[in-house]
Amino acid sequence: MPAPGPPQSSNRIFVARQPIFKRSLRVYGYELLFRSGLDNFFDPNQDGDTATSKLIANSFSLIGISKITEGKKAFINFTDDMLLKEYATLFPREITVAEVLEDVRVTREIISACQDIVAKGYILALDDYVFSKEFQPLVEIAHIIKFDIQALTLKELEQEVRRLESYKVLLLAEKVETREEYEAVKDMGFTLFQGYFFSKPNIIQGRDIPGSKLQYLQILRAIEDKNFDFKKITEFVSRDVSLSFKLLKYVNSAAMRRRVEVTSLQRAVALIGEQTLRKWLSLMMLSYMADEKPVELLRLTLLRARFCEQVGEKMGKGGDFAASCYTVGMFSLLDVILDQPMNVLLRELNLSATIVHTLVGDKKTALSPILKLAQSYERGEWGEVIQIAGYAEDFFEDLPLFYERALLEMQHFYSAL
Repeated sequence: MPAPGPPQSSNRIFVARQPIFKRSLRVYGYELLFRSGLDNFFDPNQDGDTATSKLIANSFSLIGISKITEGKKAFINFTDDMLLKEYATLFPREITVAEVLEDVRVTREIISACQDIVAKGYILALDDYVFSKEFQPLVEIAHIIKFDIQALTLKELEQEVRRLESYKVLLLAEKVETREEYEAVKDMGFTLFQGYFFSKPNIIQGRDIPGSKLQYLQILRAIEDKNFDFKKITEFVSRDVSLSFKLLKYVNSAAMRRRVEVTSLQRAVALIGEQTLRKWLSLMMLSYMADEKPVELLRLTLLRARFCEQVGEKMGKGGDFAASCYTVGMFSLLDVILDQPMNVLLRELNLSATIVHTLVGDKKTALSPILKLAQSYERGEWGEVIQIAGYAEDFFEDLPLFYERALLEMQHFYSAL
Protein backbone atom coordinates (compact mmCIF):
# COMPACT_ATOMS: atom_id res chain seq x y z
CA MET A 1 0.00 0.00 0.00
CA PRO A 2 1.33 3.49 -0.85
CA ALA A 3 3.01 5.77 1.65
CA PRO A 4 3.18 9.29 0.16
CA GLY A 5 3.85 11.06 3.43
CA PRO A 6 2.64 11.69 6.97
CA PRO A 7 -1.05 12.51 7.39
CA GLN A 8 -2.41 15.90 8.28
CA SER A 9 -4.72 16.54 11.24
CA SER A 10 -7.89 14.46 11.00
CA ASN A 11 -11.37 14.97 12.39
CA ARG A 12 -12.21 11.34 11.77
CA ILE A 13 -12.43 9.07 14.79
CA PHE A 14 -11.07 5.54 14.60
CA VAL A 15 -13.30 3.16 16.55
CA ALA A 16 -13.08 -0.59 17.00
CA ARG A 17 -14.92 -2.81 19.43
CA GLN A 18 -13.88 -5.94 21.29
CA PRO A 19 -16.60 -8.25 22.61
CA ILE A 20 -16.99 -9.11 26.28
CA PHE A 21 -18.75 -12.41 26.85
CA LYS A 22 -20.90 -13.84 29.61
CA ARG A 23 -20.44 -17.44 30.78
CA SER A 24 -23.03 -18.48 28.19
CA LEU A 25 -20.73 -16.97 25.50
CA ARG A 26 -23.41 -14.45 24.67
CA VAL A 27 -22.15 -10.89 24.37
CA TYR A 28 -22.47 -8.76 27.50
CA GLY A 29 -20.92 -5.66 25.98
CA TYR A 30 -18.06 -4.25 23.93
CA GLU A 31 -14.92 -2.42 24.93
CA LEU A 32 -14.62 0.53 22.59
CA LEU A 33 -11.09 1.12 21.32
CA PHE A 34 -10.53 4.46 19.70
CA ARG A 35 -7.99 6.88 18.32
CA SER A 36 -8.90 10.46 17.51
CA GLY A 37 -6.61 10.76 14.52
CA LEU A 38 -3.15 9.92 13.32
CA ASP A 39 -1.61 13.20 14.44
CA ASN A 40 -2.69 12.36 17.99
CA PHE A 41 -1.23 8.89 17.57
CA PHE A 42 2.16 10.08 16.42
CA ASP A 43 2.69 12.77 19.09
CA PRO A 44 3.24 11.00 22.44
CA ASN A 45 3.82 14.33 24.21
CA GLN A 46 0.48 15.79 23.24
CA ASP A 47 -2.11 16.01 26.00
CA GLY A 48 -5.18 14.99 24.06
CA ASP A 49 -7.56 14.12 26.91
CA THR A 50 -9.86 17.10 26.53
CA ALA A 51 -9.85 17.26 22.75
CA THR A 52 -10.15 13.50 22.42
CA SER A 53 -13.02 13.29 24.90
CA LYS A 54 -15.01 15.96 23.09
CA LEU A 55 -14.29 14.41 19.74
CA ILE A 56 -15.36 10.98 20.98
CA ALA A 57 -18.53 12.39 22.53
CA ASN A 58 -19.40 14.35 19.39
CA SER A 59 -18.66 11.43 17.12
CA PHE A 60 -20.69 9.01 19.20
CA SER A 61 -23.59 11.43 19.25
CA LEU A 62 -23.46 11.46 15.43
CA ILE A 63 -22.74 7.77 14.88
CA GLY A 64 -24.74 6.70 17.90
CA ILE A 65 -23.01 4.77 20.65
CA SER A 66 -26.00 2.43 20.88
CA LYS A 67 -25.57 1.69 17.18
CA ILE A 68 -21.92 0.76 17.70
CA THR A 69 -22.66 -1.56 20.64
CA GLU A 70 -26.15 -2.58 19.44
CA GLY A 71 -27.60 -1.52 22.79
CA LYS A 72 -25.20 -3.63 24.84
CA LYS A 73 -22.78 -2.28 27.45
CA ALA A 74 -20.08 0.08 26.20
CA PHE A 75 -16.79 -0.17 28.11
CA ILE A 76 -14.87 3.11 27.74
CA ASN A 77 -11.46 3.92 29.23
CA PHE A 78 -11.12 7.11 31.28
CA THR A 79 -7.92 8.82 32.37
CA ASP A 80 -7.46 10.97 35.48
CA ASP A 81 -8.35 14.18 33.68
CA MET A 82 -11.37 12.67 31.95
CA LEU A 83 -12.71 11.38 35.29
CA LEU A 84 -12.23 14.73 37.02
CA LYS A 85 -13.96 16.59 34.18
CA GLU A 86 -16.87 14.15 34.33
CA TYR A 87 -16.68 13.15 30.67
CA ALA A 88 -18.28 9.83 31.58
CA THR A 89 -21.58 11.68 32.06
CA LEU A 90 -21.58 12.63 28.36
CA PHE A 91 -22.55 9.06 27.58
CA PRO A 92 -25.87 7.27 28.28
CA ARG A 93 -25.71 5.72 31.76
CA GLU A 94 -27.93 2.79 30.73
CA ILE A 95 -25.14 1.23 28.71
CA THR A 96 -21.90 2.99 29.75
CA VAL A 97 -19.24 1.24 31.79
CA ALA A 98 -16.58 3.71 32.95
CA GLU A 99 -13.22 1.94 33.04
CA VAL A 100 -10.67 3.42 35.44
CA LEU A 101 -7.26 2.82 33.92
CA GLU A 102 -4.59 1.10 36.02
CA ASP A 103 -2.25 4.11 35.90
CA VAL A 104 -4.80 6.53 37.36
CA ARG A 105 -3.47 8.31 40.47
CA VAL A 106 -5.99 7.57 43.21
CA THR A 107 -6.44 10.93 44.95
CA ARG A 108 -9.33 12.20 47.04
CA GLU A 109 -10.55 14.08 43.96
CA ILE A 110 -10.50 10.91 41.84
CA ILE A 111 -12.34 8.94 44.54
CA SER A 112 -14.96 11.67 44.77
CA ALA A 113 -15.35 11.79 40.97
CA CYS A 114 -15.82 8.01 40.82
CA GLN A 115 -18.36 8.14 43.64
CA ASP A 116 -20.30 10.76 41.67
CA ILE A 117 -20.22 8.57 38.55
CA VAL A 118 -21.61 5.61 40.50
CA ALA A 119 -24.23 7.80 42.22
CA LYS A 120 -25.47 8.93 38.80
CA GLY A 121 -26.16 5.33 37.79
CA TYR A 122 -23.03 4.44 35.83
CA ILE A 123 -21.21 1.13 36.10
CA LEU A 124 -17.64 1.49 37.33
CA ALA A 125 -14.91 -0.94 36.30
CA LEU A 126 -11.27 -1.12 37.35
CA ASP A 127 -8.96 -2.02 34.49
CA ASP A 128 -5.90 -4.34 34.76
CA TYR A 129 -6.36 -4.62 38.51
CA VAL A 130 -3.62 -5.84 40.84
CA PHE A 131 -4.08 -5.52 44.61
CA SER A 132 -2.84 -2.31 46.21
CA LYS A 133 -4.04 -0.33 49.22
CA GLU A 134 -4.19 2.76 47.03
CA PHE A 135 -7.06 1.32 44.97
CA GLN A 136 -9.02 0.01 47.98
CA PRO A 137 -11.50 2.94 48.04
CA LEU A 138 -12.31 2.29 44.38
CA VAL A 139 -12.68 -1.46 44.90
CA GLU A 140 -15.37 -0.70 47.48
CA ILE A 141 -17.54 1.14 44.94
CA ALA A 142 -16.64 -0.76 41.75
CA HIS A 143 -19.09 -3.05 39.97
CA ILE A 144 -16.58 -4.87 37.75
CA ILE A 145 -12.90 -5.66 38.23
CA LYS A 146 -10.83 -6.62 35.19
CA PHE A 147 -7.71 -8.78 35.31
CA ASP A 148 -5.15 -9.09 32.55
CA ILE A 149 -4.64 -12.84 32.84
CA GLN A 150 -1.50 -12.71 30.70
CA ALA A 151 0.20 -10.52 33.32
CA LEU A 152 -0.36 -13.00 36.17
CA THR A 153 0.27 -16.68 36.77
CA LEU A 154 -2.76 -18.81 37.58
CA LYS A 155 -1.61 -18.97 41.22
CA GLU A 156 -1.30 -15.18 41.43
CA LEU A 157 -4.70 -14.81 39.81
CA GLU A 158 -6.28 -17.16 42.34
CA GLN A 159 -4.77 -15.08 45.17
CA GLU A 160 -6.22 -11.90 43.69
CA VAL A 161 -9.64 -13.51 43.37
CA ARG A 162 -9.60 -14.65 47.02
CA ARG A 163 -8.85 -11.09 48.16
CA LEU A 164 -12.07 -9.96 46.48
CA GLU A 165 -14.38 -12.64 47.87
CA SER A 166 -16.01 -10.25 50.36
CA TYR A 167 -16.84 -7.67 47.67
CA LYS A 168 -19.90 -7.73 45.46
CA VAL A 169 -18.07 -7.33 42.18
CA LEU A 170 -18.15 -9.11 38.85
CA LEU A 171 -14.80 -10.52 37.78
CA LEU A 172 -13.77 -9.97 34.17
CA ALA A 173 -10.84 -11.85 32.64
CA GLU A 174 -9.28 -10.02 29.72
CA LYS A 175 -6.73 -11.23 27.15
CA VAL A 176 -8.18 -14.71 27.26
CA GLU A 177 -6.44 -16.22 24.26
CA THR A 178 -7.28 -19.95 24.39
CA ARG A 179 -10.21 -22.17 25.24
CA GLU A 180 -8.13 -23.69 28.05
CA GLU A 181 -7.61 -20.26 29.63
CA TYR A 182 -11.33 -19.57 29.35
CA GLU A 183 -12.18 -22.81 31.17
CA ALA A 184 -9.55 -22.14 33.88
CA VAL A 185 -10.75 -18.63 34.76
CA LYS A 186 -14.39 -19.73 34.56
CA ASP A 187 -13.61 -22.34 37.25
CA MET A 188 -12.13 -19.56 39.41
CA GLY A 189 -15.44 -17.71 39.46
CA PHE A 190 -15.02 -15.23 36.62
CA THR A 191 -18.31 -14.34 34.94
CA LEU A 192 -17.14 -12.04 32.14
CA PHE A 193 -14.51 -12.80 29.52
CA GLN A 194 -12.68 -10.70 26.95
CA GLY A 195 -10.16 -11.80 24.36
CA TYR A 196 -9.74 -13.80 21.21
CA PHE A 197 -10.20 -17.31 22.58
CA PHE A 198 -13.33 -17.62 20.43
CA SER A 199 -11.42 -16.78 17.24
CA LYS A 200 -8.63 -19.33 17.54
CA PRO A 201 -9.19 -22.94 16.49
CA ASN A 202 -9.39 -25.65 19.12
CA ILE A 203 -7.82 -28.25 16.84
CA ILE A 204 -8.92 -31.81 17.61
CA GLN A 205 -6.66 -34.23 15.76
CA GLY A 206 -8.24 -37.30 14.29
CA ARG A 207 -11.80 -35.99 14.37
CA ASP A 208 -13.69 -36.09 11.10
CA ILE A 209 -15.90 -33.27 9.94
CA PRO A 210 -19.54 -34.35 10.48
CA GLY A 211 -21.33 -35.37 7.29
CA SER A 212 -23.79 -32.48 7.34
CA LYS A 213 -21.02 -29.93 7.73
CA LEU A 214 -19.03 -31.59 4.98
CA GLN A 215 -22.07 -31.13 2.76
CA TYR A 216 -22.11 -27.41 3.60
CA LEU A 217 -18.43 -27.22 2.62
CA GLN A 218 -19.26 -28.82 -0.71
CA ILE A 219 -22.00 -26.25 -1.25
CA LEU A 220 -19.46 -23.52 -0.46
CA ARG A 221 -17.19 -25.03 -3.08
CA ALA A 222 -19.96 -24.83 -5.64
CA ILE A 223 -20.77 -21.25 -4.71
CA GLU A 224 -17.14 -20.17 -5.08
CA ASP A 225 -16.81 -21.82 -8.50
CA LYS A 226 -17.28 -18.98 -11.00
CA ASN A 227 -18.19 -21.51 -13.69
CA PHE A 228 -20.94 -23.04 -11.61
CA ASP A 229 -24.41 -22.73 -13.10
CA PHE A 230 -26.24 -19.90 -11.33
CA LYS A 231 -29.55 -21.63 -11.98
CA LYS A 232 -28.38 -24.64 -9.98
CA ILE A 233 -27.68 -22.40 -6.99
CA THR A 234 -31.21 -21.03 -7.28
CA GLU A 235 -32.61 -24.56 -7.48
CA PHE A 236 -30.67 -25.56 -4.38
CA VAL A 237 -32.20 -22.68 -2.42
CA SER A 238 -35.68 -23.49 -3.71
CA ARG A 239 -35.42 -27.07 -2.40
CA ASP A 240 -34.70 -25.89 1.15
CA VAL A 241 -37.76 -24.39 2.84
CA SER A 242 -35.71 -22.71 5.57
CA LEU A 243 -33.29 -21.12 3.09
CA SER A 244 -36.14 -20.01 0.84
CA PHE A 245 -37.93 -18.32 3.72
CA LYS A 246 -34.75 -16.59 4.90
CA LEU A 247 -33.94 -15.40 1.39
CA LEU A 248 -37.38 -13.86 0.95
CA LYS A 249 -37.05 -12.20 4.34
CA TYR A 250 -33.60 -10.88 3.39
CA VAL A 251 -34.89 -9.38 0.13
CA ASN A 252 -37.35 -7.24 2.09
CA SER A 253 -34.91 -6.34 4.87
CA ALA A 254 -33.08 -3.14 5.70
CA ALA A 255 -29.96 -4.74 4.20
CA MET A 256 -31.53 -4.47 0.73
CA ARG A 257 -33.01 -1.01 1.44
CA ARG A 258 -36.22 -1.90 -0.36
CA ARG A 259 -39.62 -3.40 0.18
CA VAL A 260 -41.09 -5.02 -2.92
CA GLU A 261 -43.74 -7.60 -3.69
CA VAL A 262 -42.02 -10.91 -4.39
CA THR A 263 -44.15 -13.27 -6.45
CA SER A 264 -41.63 -16.11 -6.72
CA LEU A 265 -38.28 -17.29 -5.46
CA GLN A 266 -36.86 -16.69 -8.94
CA ARG A 267 -38.02 -13.09 -8.67
CA ALA A 268 -36.25 -12.76 -5.30
CA VAL A 269 -33.04 -14.11 -6.80
CA ALA A 270 -33.31 -11.70 -9.73
CA LEU A 271 -33.76 -8.79 -7.33
CA ILE A 272 -30.58 -9.39 -5.38
CA GLY A 273 -28.40 -10.62 -8.26
CA GLU A 274 -25.86 -13.40 -8.58
CA GLN A 275 -23.02 -11.79 -6.62
CA THR A 276 -25.21 -10.93 -3.62
CA LEU A 277 -26.80 -14.39 -3.67
CA ARG A 278 -23.36 -16.01 -3.58
CA LYS A 279 -22.38 -13.87 -0.57
CA TRP A 280 -25.66 -14.47 1.22
CA LEU A 281 -25.64 -18.22 0.64
CA SER A 282 -21.98 -18.50 1.71
CA LEU A 283 -22.78 -16.78 4.98
CA MET A 284 -25.79 -19.05 5.50
CA MET A 285 -23.60 -22.13 5.03
CA LEU A 286 -21.05 -20.76 7.49
CA SER A 287 -23.83 -20.10 10.01
CA TYR A 288 -25.04 -23.70 9.65
CA MET A 289 -21.52 -25.00 10.23
CA ALA A 290 -21.06 -22.74 13.28
CA ASP A 291 -24.23 -23.82 15.05
CA GLU A 292 -22.29 -24.73 18.21
CA LYS A 293 -20.13 -21.60 18.22
CA PRO A 294 -20.76 -18.14 19.71
CA VAL A 295 -22.97 -16.03 17.45
CA GLU A 296 -20.35 -13.29 17.71
CA LEU A 297 -17.96 -15.45 15.70
CA LEU A 298 -20.23 -15.34 12.67
CA ARG A 299 -20.86 -11.64 13.13
CA LEU A 300 -17.09 -11.05 13.15
CA THR A 301 -16.80 -13.11 9.96
CA LEU A 302 -19.24 -10.87 8.11
CA LEU A 303 -17.79 -7.69 9.59
CA ARG A 304 -14.28 -8.68 8.53
CA ALA A 305 -15.36 -9.76 5.05
CA ARG A 306 -17.12 -6.48 4.29
CA PHE A 307 -14.26 -4.41 5.74
CA CYS A 308 -11.73 -6.26 3.55
CA GLU A 309 -13.93 -5.84 0.49
CA GLN A 310 -14.12 -2.07 0.95
CA VAL A 311 -10.35 -1.83 1.36
CA GLY A 312 -9.98 -3.81 -1.87
CA GLU A 313 -12.39 -1.48 -3.67
CA LYS A 314 -10.46 1.55 -2.43
CA MET A 315 -7.23 0.15 -3.85
CA GLY A 316 -8.75 0.35 -7.34
CA LYS A 317 -7.61 -3.04 -8.62
CA GLY A 318 -10.97 -4.07 -10.03
CA GLY A 319 -14.05 -5.97 -8.96
CA ASP A 320 -12.42 -9.39 -8.97
CA PHE A 321 -9.75 -8.20 -6.53
CA ALA A 322 -12.36 -6.70 -4.18
CA ALA A 323 -14.35 -9.95 -4.37
CA SER A 324 -11.22 -11.91 -3.41
CA CYS A 325 -10.74 -9.57 -0.43
CA TYR A 326 -14.29 -10.35 0.68
CA THR A 327 -13.71 -14.09 0.33
CA VAL A 328 -10.48 -13.95 2.35
CA GLY A 329 -12.25 -12.09 5.16
CA MET A 330 -15.22 -14.43 5.14
CA PHE A 331 -13.18 -17.66 5.25
CA SER A 332 -10.50 -16.36 7.62
CA LEU A 333 -12.24 -17.98 10.61
CA LEU A 334 -13.22 -21.24 8.92
CA ASP A 335 -10.68 -23.21 10.97
CA VAL A 336 -12.24 -21.85 14.17
CA ILE A 337 -15.75 -22.67 13.02
CA LEU A 338 -14.88 -26.31 12.28
CA ASP A 339 -11.95 -26.82 14.70
CA GLN A 340 -9.79 -28.15 11.91
CA PRO A 341 -6.51 -26.93 10.36
CA MET A 342 -7.05 -24.33 7.66
CA ASN A 343 -4.96 -26.17 5.06
CA VAL A 344 -7.09 -29.30 5.49
CA LEU A 345 -10.37 -27.42 5.13
CA LEU A 346 -9.32 -25.50 2.05
CA ARG A 347 -8.88 -28.76 0.15
CA GLU A 348 -12.67 -28.94 0.14
CA LEU A 349 -13.04 -25.53 -1.52
CA ASN A 350 -12.40 -24.33 -5.03
CA LEU A 351 -10.36 -21.24 -4.13
CA SER A 352 -7.54 -19.56 -5.99
CA ALA A 353 -3.95 -20.23 -4.95
CA THR A 354 -3.63 -16.60 -3.84
CA ILE A 355 -6.58 -16.91 -1.46
CA VAL A 356 -5.34 -20.26 -0.13
CA HIS A 357 -1.83 -18.94 0.55
CA THR A 358 -3.33 -15.89 2.29
CA LEU A 359 -5.56 -17.96 4.56
CA VAL A 360 -2.96 -20.62 5.36
CA GLY A 361 -0.29 -17.97 5.84
CA ASP A 362 2.48 -19.96 4.19
CA LYS A 363 3.21 -17.27 1.57
CA LYS A 364 2.72 -13.52 1.47
CA THR A 365 0.29 -12.38 -1.19
CA ALA A 366 -1.34 -9.15 -2.31
CA LEU A 367 -4.25 -10.08 -0.02
CA SER A 368 -2.13 -10.76 3.09
CA PRO A 369 -1.80 -7.13 4.28
CA ILE A 370 -5.52 -6.54 3.78
CA LEU A 371 -6.47 -9.42 6.06
CA LYS A 372 -3.86 -8.32 8.60
CA LEU A 373 -5.17 -4.74 8.42
CA ALA A 374 -8.70 -5.93 9.21
CA GLN A 375 -7.50 -8.06 12.14
CA SER A 376 -5.41 -5.20 13.58
CA TYR A 377 -8.24 -2.71 13.20
CA GLU A 378 -10.66 -5.03 15.02
CA ARG A 379 -8.30 -5.21 17.98
CA GLY A 380 -7.55 -1.49 18.09
CA GLU A 381 -3.89 -2.17 17.37
CA TRP A 382 -3.39 1.24 15.82
CA GLY A 383 0.38 0.89 15.58
CA GLU A 384 -0.08 -2.19 13.40
CA VAL A 385 -2.70 -0.37 11.33
CA ILE A 386 -0.21 2.45 10.72
CA GLN A 387 2.58 0.05 9.81
CA ILE A 388 0.48 -2.01 7.39
CA ALA A 389 -1.33 0.74 5.57
CA GLY A 390 1.44 3.34 5.45
CA TYR A 391 0.92 7.05 5.88
CA ALA A 392 -1.57 7.72 3.08
CA GLU A 393 -4.02 10.23 4.54
CA ASP A 394 -6.75 9.56 1.98
CA PHE A 395 -6.59 5.85 2.74
CA PHE A 396 -6.75 6.29 6.52
CA GLU A 397 -9.58 8.76 6.29
CA ASP A 398 -11.77 6.00 4.88
CA LEU A 399 -10.99 3.24 7.40
CA PRO A 400 -13.46 4.42 10.08
CA LEU A 401 -16.14 4.73 7.41
CA PHE A 402 -15.38 1.22 6.15
CA TYR A 403 -15.68 -0.15 9.67
CA GLU A 404 -18.94 1.69 10.35
CA ARG A 405 -20.46 0.50 7.07
CA ALA A 406 -19.38 -3.06 7.77
CA LEU A 407 -20.96 -2.89 11.24
CA LEU A 408 -24.25 -1.61 9.85
CA GLU A 409 -24.39 -4.19 7.08
CA MET A 410 -23.61 -6.96 9.53
CA GLN A 411 -26.41 -5.74 11.82
CA HIS A 412 -28.86 -5.53 8.93
CA PHE A 413 -27.95 -9.02 7.74
CA TYR A 414 -28.59 -10.58 11.13
CA SER A 415 -31.78 -8.61 11.65
CA ALA A 416 -33.10 -10.31 8.50
CA LEU A 417 -32.45 -13.87 9.73
